[in-house]
Amino acid sequence: MMYRALLLGCILIGGTRVIAQDWTVALDSVMHLLAKEDFFDGQILIAEKGKVLFNEAYGDLHVDGESQTLTEDTALPVFSVGKSLTALSVMLLEAEGKLRYEDPVRKFIPELPYESVTIRHLLTMTSGLPRFLETALKYADTTTVMSNPGILDLVARHQPEAGAPGVNFQYNNANYILLATIVESVSGLPFGTFLEQRIFQPIGMRHTQETAPFLPDSLKGKPITADHFFRPYGTGTVATTATDLFLYDQALYNGQPLSQAQLQEGFKCMRLKDGSYSNYGFGWRIVNCDTLQEVYHVGDGPGMRASFQRQLSDQQTLIYLHVGSNVYHQAVYEIVRAIRKGEPYVLPQKRLRYNIDTALYDKYTGSYLSNFGLIHISTSEGRLFLRPDAIPGKEELIPSSDTTFYFKGQNLSWEFFLNEHEEVIGFGIEGDRENMGIKQ
Repeated sequence: MMYRALLLGCILIGGTRVIAQDWTVALDSVMHLLAKEDFFDGQILIAEKGKVLFNEAYGDLHVDGESQTLTEDTALPVFSVGKSLTALSVMLLEAEGKLRYEDPVRKFIPELPYESVTIRHLLTMTSGLPRFLETALKYADTTTVMSNPGILDLVARHQPEAGAPGVNFQYNNANYILLATIVESVSGLPFGTFLEQRIFQPIGMRHTQETAPFLPDSLKGKPITADHFFRPYGTGTVATTATDLFLYDQALYNGQPLSQAQLQEGFKCMRLKDGSYSNYGFGWRIVNCDTLQEVYHVGDGPGMRASFQRQLSDQQTLIYLHVGSNVYHQAVYEIVRAIRKGEPYVLPQKRLRYNIDTALYDKYTGSYLSNFGLIHISTSEGRLFLRPDAIPGKEELIPSSDTTFYFKGQNLSWEFFLNEHEEVIGFGIEGDRENMGIKQ
């Protein structure tokens, strides 16, 4: 495309490197063009030693068929990036002597059957707990919204089996559901109110709020289904801005609301029972357990990717909030990092829908036994759909060739595998025949 040639000619100076003092201009130019081509909608903030070097918003926010221009003040869901706020809430209560990290969870939620699990296990995701969503899908009424109290009642009644705590790291939202509930139990405040009074207001995060108590506008007035009935809080249900996250970042450096010594507890790798270490701290992933140069967290949700990186060694911060597509987020993120460093980069290519003969769909339909369980392929109105066995909702498989497909908002390609007689024998990630799901 012509704009690609213009970009390379205008902003790449001295071969393939951007002149250092011009990187903000180059980045702004590239991001405007990427937004125009629908590769990026969102916010980017880059800071160093407390000084904001770059803070811009691009593109639009699309909700229920309507669009609004994104600004630096538009609050966006950041999903699991918000886990550090849940962890910080627990740390505040620990600093006040209202709980200890080694306290058993049952001290605060006695109806739970998991006796050996401590608050530290929850914070570091080494509790061995089962995934509560699976229990809810199995036993709950999926036509009504279920949040923390209902989830805990269900778990207490059905007591799904757990593994031994402290043995393995397993990323599991169940841990942070329980932490938010403990914050409420100890503080006597609703979780969202605690966040507002103890973190958001003192730091000045004016465009940040806990969203879990509210149904999204897109769901109001519509029947609740299994696709969106499960709405816990504490797991990353905060909407915020890149600017507010920078205020949070700076507060952590400046001893607000906890001192550096108190914060360090949350940046420690967790020693497991076999003597190895997990690099998940208190709501942060830790890049190097020995040097503690960087902590970060990412958040993924429908059409959203958030990344919050803090290089502690030189106080560099990168906040990247990408709305509307999980397809291009990584490519655009790599461009942002490359331009900041004066390195070469590759512009993304758009995915297109292949003009497939839909008669092929008949041989693709059926059930496939994969490593993730049984999945079902079906057709409707000339389109192909995939549904995991335990999930009522289905997603369209968009063709990219006669045998390969992709999901909207996902960067992976999937393939129907054929034998020498052109018969379908399996389905899985493109090129990975060894691990394909076998057609039943």
